[in-house]
Amino acid sequence: MIEIEDISQESLELQKEIQVLGIGLISMNQNRYNIVFNKGISRSLMKDLIHLYRTEILSKKEGKIIDLLGIFTVYIHFYSVGNERISLFYINEKDKLVNYGDLCSLSRLLVKLYCSNVSHSKIWQICNRAIPSVKGLSALFVISTTGHTLFTKIRNDKTNLSENYIQIGGFLSAILMFSNEVIGKSSGENLQAINFENQKFLITVEEGIIFAYLVEQPTISGTIERYMELLKEEFFELYYDCLKDFNGDLNQFHTFEPVVEKYFSI
Repeated sequence: MIEIEDISQESLELQKEIQVLGIGLISMNQNRYNIVFNKGISRSLMKDLIHLYRTEILSKKEGKIIDLLGIFTVYIHFYSVGNERISLFYINEKDKLVNYGDLCSLSRLLVKLYCSNVSHSKIWQICNRAIPSVKGLSALFVISTTGHTLFTKIRNDKTNLSENYIQIGGFLSAILMFSNEVIGKSSGENLQAINFENQKFLITVEEGIIFAYLVEQPTISGTIERYMELLKEEFFELYYDCLKDFNGDLNQFHTFEPVVEKYFSI
């Protein structure tokens, strides 16, 4: 069983970046599990990992697991706290090296935080420091194909965008509808980008919702594209019921901001 020692402010501030693709903090017992935090691991993959390793985790008081799973290496550290197992899941590309000592240190810190009176927001801060959000985005628009701008996050220096976000949302919705007519819905193709001089909108559409990311072109990377998919998945997990019976209330989407900040620095 892990011993819960005093957590100094210094230990919180010194936590550094670790070279992994994703992290998940899970509490579980024989009857249930709870995903306290996950970043860089899709919710569906996180649930698959829990299902795959849960029996082994619950069979021991604490331990470590390293396993190859498809294109990933999976690292799991788990600890016994009462009747619960507090588990840290990390994934990385299978051919990439990781500082295993850093993983162990981070796991122990996060478990101590979880078991102390520190708020879960502190856990988010530590995890986001360990896997930083991506820079290079000027704005994010989440828009329904019917023209409702559900959520926006705009960089502070982009005042023109802030002042005209409703019109921009309408423009993006209209141009997507136009492109569908030109390309043809039956082709299965969708508009994926709108280019400007030194920026572009990267666009993904699913279930009648448009996700448009205004990106500074030199910064476009595989990480941005991966985070776009993860963000989309978390949006639908949070708001699927709201969208199914949408009543026009946009205030309910304000809670999406912490999820955006987890992945993108805007």
